[in-house]
Amino acid sequence: MEVEILKSLNREDVLWRYMSLDKFVNIVSDESLFFSPLSYYADTDPFEGYPPLVALRAMYDISGKAYEGTRAMLALLEANGMPPHVSQNDGVKKMRLSIDNRDSNFKKLIDAVFKGTLVSCWYRSDHQSEAMWKLYSDQNKGVAIKTTVGDLESALLSCAQVDKKIFIGAVKYLDYDDENLSPLDCNVDGHIVPMLKRISFAHENEVRAFFVGEASHSNFENFVPSHRTLSIDVSSLIKAVYISPYAKAPFPQSVRAICNAFNLTCPVEESDLLSGAEKLFNFKG
Repeated sequence: MEVEILKSLNREDVLWRYMSLDKFVNIVSDESLFFSPLSYYADTDPFEGYPPLVALRAMYDISGKAYEGTRAMLALLEANGMPPHVSQNDGVKKMRLSIDNRDSNFKKLIDAVFKGTLVSCWYRSDHQSEAMWKLYSDQNKGVAIKTTVGDLESALLSCAQVDKKIFIGAVKYLDYDDENLSPLDCNVDGHIVPMLKRISFAHENEVRAFFVGEASHSNFENFVPSHRTLSIDVSSLIKAVYISPYAKAPFPQSVRAICNAFNLTCPVEESDLLSGAEKLFNFKG
């Protein structure tokens, strides 16, 4: 297994994964990470998996070079009086069909390759996020895993279930409606998808571990994205477990019992996000 940390990150960057209790149990019991295809996020962000228009247009123009050769070949055959048996040849039919369906095939290929990219999403910050606790807890019963970019890399290096390189990089947030965007603005350390999202999602401060799916020019018309679950070294990944500041008893005790049951030796702490206000007046002695 090969894992590459992109230049947008440092190994020491702190990462958080906020989740409901059942998802936490899945990670520690199965010792695995769930990688979702970008297609799974279409309900919450229909733009997920798509770069800005300027990047799509550049890709479309580049793909046109292949069609220029096909058109030139057909034009040459027709200019030389293509006989009927050649005109009905399967190869010639496929050439015409590829030209006629260029636009629809372009979108199908983009959807298959980009939306079939698999990701594991993390929040980057030195501090807890009140918004993330509320977004990803289940009725205030939430758990957060704390790790670092380097520890995520180490955990993934133990995986032998995927023969593709896994990348870890920071998402770049762009104003997709900005007419001054250039294709270069859509590049993140040599990658486009899944490293771009709209500026409206910048609060996520997202880091993604990702690898490309199985879509290709040979199967894009029938390709259906699916998730992958990768076995990892949980002890390398989880450096601390935090319990939602909104959780009430006996939830904290339940989380500690789960951690003990699966022999987690990392610290298990109740979030202090909502405590400590009284300390502001300690200066009065």
